Amino acid sequence: MTVESFNNLNLGNFNEITLNNLLNQLNKIYSLNNILILDPVLSPLLNYLTPFQNIKNSSKCQNVIWFNQDLLNISKDILSGYSSLIVILPENSETNGNLNLFHQFIQRFPTIKVNLIVKDCSKRFLLQLNDKLQGILIFEKIINLSEITNLSISTKIKLFNWKTLPVYIDDILICNIDDKLNGINEYFETPISQVNQLSDALINLLFKGITSQNHQHIFKLRNVFGKGNNSSLLIDQLLKIKLNQFYNSNFTDLETDFYENLFKSNTDLVVIERNLDYFPIIFNQLNYHGIIDDLFNINFEKITKLEPPNNKLNDDLYNQDLKHLNFAMIGSRLNKLAKIVQQQFKSSNPNDSNLDEMKNLVSNLGNLSLQQDLIKKHTFIGEEILRNTVELTELETFINFQNDVFEMDYKLQLSKLKYFLNNNFKLEFIWSTIILISLINDGIQNKDIDWISNELHGNYGLKMSINLEKLINYKIIRVIEDSNTNDFFSTLGLIQKKQTTPLPNNIIEDNSMGITGGKDIYKSNYTLINKFWNLHPMEGEEETSETINENSTNLLDLYPNPSFTLPGNTVPLIYRIIESLYFRDFLKYKPVANLQKRPNWDNLGLNTMFAGKTIDLNLDNVNDNNSKFIIIVIIGSIARSEITCLKYLQEKLQRNGQNKQIIIVSNGIINNTKLYNYINS
Repeated sequence: MTVESFNNLNLGNFNEITLNNLLNQLNKIYSLNNILILDPVLSPLLNYLTPFQNIKNSSKCQNVIWFNQDLLNISKDILSGYSSLIVILPENSETNGNLNLFHQFIQRFPTIKVNLIVKDCSKRFLLQLNDKLQGILIFEKIINLSEITNLSISTKIKLFNWKTLPVYIDDILICNIDDKLNGINEYFETPISQVNQLSDALINLLFKGITSQNHQHIFKLRNVFGKGNNSSLLIDQLLKIKLNQFYNSNFTDLETDFYENLFKSNTDLVVIERNLDYFPIIFNQLNYHGIIDDLFNINFEKITKLEPPNNKLNDDLYNQDLKHLNFAMIGSRLNKLAKIVQQQFKSSNPNDSNLDEMKNLVSNLGNLSLQQDLIKKHTFIGEEILRNTVELTELETFINFQNDVFEMDYKLQLSKLKYFLNNNFKLEFIWSTIILISLINDGIQNKDIDWISNELHGNYGLKMSINLEKLINYKIIRVIEDSNTNDFFSTLGLIQKKQTTPLPNNIIEDNSMGITGGKDIYKSNYTLINKFWNLHPMEGEEETSETINENSTNLLDLYPNPSFTLPGNTVPLIYRIIESLYFRDFLKYKPVANLQKRPNWDNLGLNTMFAGKTIDLNLDNVNDNNSKFIIIVIIGSIARSEITCLKYLQEKLQRNGQNKQIIIVSNGIINNTKLYNYINS
């Protein structure tokens, strides 16, 4: 048993294991002349893990067919020369809907063998496969399986289970890559599945150095923090069930004793729920990778709406410098880098110590031609962002509204909404405006909801009026009931009396954990929450003592506080709540000192301001701040603006002598487009 060093984490190893597990399944298929049928949702993942030609070679396939409605259009002649099909599928609702179609398809080819490779196949999905494909497995056999390995569903259909680990991408671990909505739908409908995903991911992370051949201990939990009922459920599941299961399956009694009693704890776990803060997934994002994702969609480090070679986001210039910057800084940064490269071509060496960091960055980008190509590529991307912003006058108008919305009163906000509706702005801008008004004002008056619903119906169709009800039902929009009202929404129980005082601290918590994340958890009004947590720092309220250095590649040197990723000078609340465990210098309205050495939420009023359980576990009964790792889990997916803010926190910790490494785990990466795709689905 060994202990792996702090610098050898190599989280990218998760991707290697996932790829090798797939290749191992393909190697178990011995037929030589195959055709590959692939679910399109898995194509970006496979291309990210390895060049797709490697998949074709390992599967002994030269041709690929998509697993979708077009299957029934394939003629018998196309498949006549093949001995078997290799079908790679995820387990999601879209796949479930296509199983009947797939059964019709394979019935047309009675002599062809079918090899089904299912990503992380569950018993539930195996039951569905067996039913839809008229398999020979009996219910009791499936239920009693201790593990799903390789099975024969029928005489011509074999099942292979492709076991995967969380995907390490964009510097975070992602659990859900099988869903185009990146998990936001599951959060509102079945968060228990997300809790299961994340608890399994945490086990894979905590024990990533443990194999049958070697035991390298890396992590051990020291402190556990959580906010929200689903966060509490995940923590309970991890500590009371998953850890013991892992010990029993992988450790001897002696090894368990060593890990629990001799190996020193070194990790803080922080679990937060999406419903604490919807602003990052309502706003348009202002950081570079956030604005690219909002406008063009980033999928596995590729910009889907731009053509090669300008669509790849895996270069050093992007990762080491541009990725987390506010977009307003990108143009000047690229100009400075271009001048440095040009000077290198001329073999000049200007003596400017302020440019040292940027010169070091350029020197790490490879040869001069590569440096020029990278600068040209990101200049093109920046120009495309500007062109889209200027040409889409609606977008420019809406971004201006987002920047000013916190300075507007309720009536002015509603007048802006009327303007957007009267001018038939894009529906995603309408939804964002309605939600922003609700969040900032602790709800929307019922009389205003009436005319908003009518306008949505008249301008965008009845379905949009129904979708408004969906947003109310999931508590994303709060409706304030007027006195003596008796209308459609009130009869459905979707509106509430206006609260004039915070809810009592001893409020009975609901039993919604695992059922939905769509709960109204604000017990205090937004004005108080905003002031206490300093969500919109005023000019001059610098949180760093450093002088701003525009030539630095460190966020802490460029921005005095983490309010540069969202409009309106907004700091994400989830970030503030995590930050408060380690720093409280940002609390300007009502400073609260930390009286302990260990991270904690003492005296911050989390239970007063927010419903949902608050967890603070000191597992080793220590009073210090000596953890080396901080694992941050976001249930309900994370926004790119929040990823950048947590990068800011990483730098702040290191600048203050706390040599800790932040590791982010979430179900997916989301933005307002994915939220509204779900609402409109």
